[in-house]
Amino acid sequence: MTALLARMGAGFADPVHGAQQTFRALLRAMSEPGRVLPLPAAAIAGLEDAGAEPHPPLGVALAATLLTLLDADTPVHLAGGLDTADARAWLRFHTGARALPQATAMTVALARDVDATLWRALDPGTDDAPQAGATLFVQVDALSEQPLPGAVALKLRGAGIETSRDLAVAGLPPAFWRWRTALRAELPRGIDLVLACDARVAAVPRSTHVDSEG
Repeated sequence: MTALLARMGAGFADPVHGAQQTFRALLRAMSEPGRVLPLPAAAIAGLEDAGAEPHPPLGVALAATLLTLLDADTPVHLAGGLDTADARAWLRFHTGARALPQATAMTVALARDVDATLWRALDPGTDDAPQAGATLFVQVDALSEQPLPGAVALKLRGAGIETSRDLAVAGLPPAFWRWRTALRAELPRGIDLVLACDARVAAVPRSTHVDSEG
């Protein structure tokens, strides 16, 4: 048992406070699409040095997000490189969540694993129950409100944005953003997107209009 616990890897140092702080940041990210928000130090205490532990290949922000949102009643799909025995055990140990083999309402991926097969498997909900649409959580290579070499430059408009907001995202293919732009025509159906990089998050809700370059 001791050896098993040692392999689980780090979680929040203070689970209640860490989850509260992370949830507040995620709410703000959803209400201000494209805003890149650092998670406060108090929110990620216990996760900063998790790279030295045997744990899933998650950055601090993505790990904090999953610890905050998942529980025993919320299954999750780990796509591609995240779908490992250690990742499933880590989530099960810290959150009680079961990992499902198919895309579900909570789907998590590394940017390199987000392809047409994955995004077309995501459920956008229905006109009568748009809230049933999936949320896709992606750990990207870089994330900034300023231009980034090699990143896709996005122009966001809509609720929570006064005029427009620039967002640069590295790692997700341009085809993903073209799919995301086309999907907006299906509103109120759609997919909410949460991006994580290091200890920062940004969100692109389904209602946000996205123009991409690159």
